[in-house]
Amino acid sequence: MAFAFGFTNEELSDDDAESSSTRFNSSTPASKSINYKLDTYKVEEEHLPKVHTLESILKSLEGVRITFDYHKTTNDNIIYRRDLFDVKHQIMMEDCDDKLDSKVVIKDEIKNIVIEKNDSDVQRNIYEGGFKSWECSYDTIDEIGKLMNQYSGSTGFSLNILNSSTLDLGCGTSLPSCYILMKKFETKCEKSMKLILSDFNYDVLRLVTVPNLIINWASTLPSEDLQRLTTDEINSRFEANELFITTNLINEFLKQLKDSNTEIKLISGSWGKEFNDLVSKYHINFIISSETIYSTVTLPIVAESIKIILSDSATFFKNNGKTFMCLLAAKNIYFGVGGSIVEFLSHFKSISDSKFKVEVKEIHDSQLKRSLVLIEYCP
Repeated sequence: MAFAFGFTNEELSDDDAESSSTRFNSSTPASKSINYKLDTYKVEEEHLPKVHTLESILKSLEGVRITFDYHKTTNDNIIYRRDLFDVKHQIMMEDCDDKLDSKVVIKDEIKNIVIEKNDSDVQRNIYEGGFKSWECSYDTIDEIGKLMNQYSGSTGFSLNILNSSTLDLGCGTSLPSCYILMKKFETKCEKSMKLILSDFNYDVLRLVTVPNLIINWASTLPSEDLQRLTTDEINSRFEANELFITTNLINEFLKQLKDSNTEIKLISGSWGKEFNDLVSKYHINFIISSETIYSTVTLPIVAESIKIILSDSATFFKNNGKTFMCLLAAKNIYFGVGGSIVEFLSHFKSISDSKFKVEVKEIHDSQLKRSLVLIEYCP
């Protein structure tokens, strides 16, 4: 059954502070119990998580002209994103191309939701809203910017995001990860970094996640290099709001990722035990999760996965001074679908111990109340 989050188009994302900080009181009474838990959560075989190579997805985008826009966050951070209408255009063009490899053709169910049923934000086990850029993505970018500024490298705050293994849990358009990648190249940081981006839908990874990554990387290139890499003998036009994905551009992107010790992995499929087992080999020490606790089904899975992933990584590193942290962003209440910050905090409290420190920052820049939850695991 499809549902919409129930906000206006202006409040939603693609058409488009001051914050207060509080510590979560561990003595806060728990709210009603949540029935869905990781131990009993069964994933259908067709939705089991799968790893996809960046190279394979980039290959499917070769020859595509991407139209994009930019957004300025509350803290004046700039981020680039592919236009939703451009995604729809590609879907329709591929639908008419009978020479296209069947492996990259978008599923009919998702095609109908994205193009015909614009009133549906989520349809469980079919589409989880990943084509839109939600408000909390921009809150997350601003908080990541602050965390980067706090990093000292030797004393004080010790999470160097540009030298971390980061999991973007429910990445969608992946704007926070795009921001991290952009900063990696802007600062010319050559320390090793992993970005693991997961979304329920492979089509989301192919049509918005990876395009946004390459757009934001391309924004760091000198204009003459970008002109050279996006021009070929067939098509020589380049405009500020378009990026032509040529073979040269793809090769340069992959080369610069390698030269900067940056690894990108993409995972489609459902969360659950299988997903946690899969990402454990990447030894995650920083988790980003934006707009993922919108229902009572996903909320406990997200909470329990955060606990397991961070504590397992800390065990692997054996207290070598690394910081293990999660930044979760969400609306305070998702009307009609049951998710909320209060429910998340209550459930996380019920499964965690004193090694987890939780801080909540409320966003006060609109009537749509949102919060950031910072969780640090201190082994």
